[in-house]
Parts: sequence; structure tokens; C-alpha cells
Amino acid sequence: MNKRGFSVFLGLMLFVFIFILANVLIDPMKDFITDSRDGDSLDCTNSSITIGERGTCIVVDLSLPLFVALLIFGAGYYVLGGFGKQGG
Repeated sequence: MNKRGFSVFLGLMLFVFIFILANVLIDPMKDFITDSRDGDSLDCTNSSITIGERGTCIVVDLSLPLFVALLIFGAGYYVLGGFGKQGG
């Protein structure tokens, strides 16, 4: 097996590993987000919170999809970036 083939194979294995890791980490992050949004912490369901607190609630809500997207796109970049790094 040549270097390029090995690089592609390793990149695909890394992509699958990171994809599985992202799926495993979804449940703990959902629990963390739920605990952060409840009445004892941010109280995001309250209608009289300030604009800054609303912004914080939005950022906390977006953290899970952004984290998963970052992992998956990072692994995809590694797979696709491996093609450009090899000479000829």
C-alpha cells in the first residue's frame, strides 16, 4: 500500500472515530445544557430576563450543534486535507 492510500485510509478511520465520538458526547452535553437553562441557573424560560441573559441562553442552545459540527467538519477537513498534502 502506498503512502497516499494509507493516508486516505487513516483519514477515513479518523473521520468514523470522530463521528462516533460526537454521537457519544451528545447525551452528556444535552444534560449539561438542560441543567444550565433551568430555573436555578440561567432561567431561560423566564420572560423578564435581560437581553444579555437571552443572548447567553441562545449561545448555550447553540453550543451542542456547533460542537458536533466542529467535530465532524474537522474530521472531514482532515480527510480532504490529506489529498492536498501528498505530492504527485
